Amino acid sequence: MNLKFRIVNTAIMSTLLSFMMTMFITFINLGLSEEFFINFLNAWKVALPAAFFAVLIIGQPVQKLTARILAPK
Repeated sequence: MNLKFRIVNTAIMSTLLSFMMTMFITFINLGLSEEFFINFLNAWKVALPAAFFAVLIIGQPVQKLTARILAPK
């Protein structure tokens, strides 16, 4: 995979995953209150960069592990 593909793939994956997880955890912790959206955005602005770097670091090793697990024997 080239670097451009890895960066774009990581950005898409981390954005979607951090959005869904932050939305879910904020809802579980606080419920649907008047401050829900503000609290969600505050949490997401921290979660998004963390998710980006996590996916960037572990993305390739996970892909290699998956290929090894699914390789015909």
